[in-house]
Amino acid sequence: MAKVKKALIAAVMCGLLPMGAATYAAETGETKTEQNAIDTAEYPSLEETLAKLQGRASADQETQNAQTPKNEETPRLSRREKNQVETLKGEFYAMSETQAEILSLLDRLNERMDGIEVQAARQKLIVPGPTTANLVNPSPASRVNYTQDAINAQGSSTMVFAYAPNQLYKIYCRRGFVTDLAFKKGEAITYIGGGDTSGWAVSQTTVDGTAHLFIKPTVEMSTTNMIVATSRRSYHILLNSSDWYNPMVMWNYADEPEQEGFLAAKQAEKPATVAVTDIEALDHAFKVSGRNQEYMPAVVYSDGKRTYLEFEKLPKKQVPLFVQQKGERTMTIMNYRQKGNLYIVDGTFQKAQLRVSENESVTIAHK
Repeated sequence: MAKVKKALIAAVMCGLLPMGAATYAAETGETKTEQNAIDTAEYPSLEETLAKLQGRASADQETQNAQTPKNEETPRLSRREKNQVETLKGEFYAMSETQAEILSLLDRLNERMDGIEVQAARQKLIVPGPTTANLVNPSPASRVNYTQDAINAQGSSTMVFAYAPNQLYKIYCRRGFVTDLAFKKGEAITYIGGGDTSGWAVSQTTVDGTAHLFIKPTVEMSTTNMIVATSRRSYHILLNSSDWYNPMVMWNYADEPEQEGFLAAKQAEKPATVAVTDIEALDHAFKVSGRNQEYMPAVVYSDGKRTYLEFEKLPKKQVPLFVQQKGERTMTIMNYRQKGNLYIVDGTFQKAQLRVSENESVTIAHK
């Protein structure tokens, strides 16, 4: 019975026996006698079915062989050719490694170049910090003006200028921020004058004997100059409003003698007299004019090296002294020192002015 089932299954797979008959025979389990009763003319025998299966399998194989192209015979390489192939493989791998090293080197070089560009950009944007060096900016004229520029302190909290009588100090301020100017300890601010007083707010105070001046612009963009006179010095300051500012400004007085204060005190103890071998050698050819009697000297004379302004009563505070030399059109500030009832100017001049205020001055002209 098992053989009959196998034959029926094979016949169904090959399409030689109807599915219904095969299923019926398999499910009913008919005996060999009953199976023989089936019309043999309608259903072929097992041997015929197997023969047809073998024939169909052979035909399929021939068809498949006919459709499949014949593979060309693989050529065989000689030993020399194999060696050449191996050599080329080694050179290819070595070249690949070299290219990888070159690419890695180029990447590192590119990173270094990027770092150099970034550093250069930083150096361009970040200016060095405080300096005491004199920055010389030539003017169009043959004469050279000496200006110290606080842009050297951009990015720093404090700008330290080197003090000298003939210097201009350029500082930067910003609207909404205050710039603190600290002067040498012991000197008091006696006069403050500005070219544009409406665009700047100025106030002052003294902390532990040190005079402080606080400056801030009240408009967005403004540039002007300011003169600050103290009991010992005068300062010419150029004010510039900018998008950054100098928080603190100080001065270095390293060029001045260490014993200046001691010597000044000793000289103040001496009587206020001028030692001149020949009084007729003094030049008294000066004319004084002005309305402020307090700052009008009673006598003005010169010994050829210095000029002396003698007062009957010394003024309560010192004011800036501007002088004009012979042949020049402009006036420049000049320092002087107080001794007794004298103002002693270390130099001579053709014309001078004691600036009491912005609108008031005393003029001293050489005849």
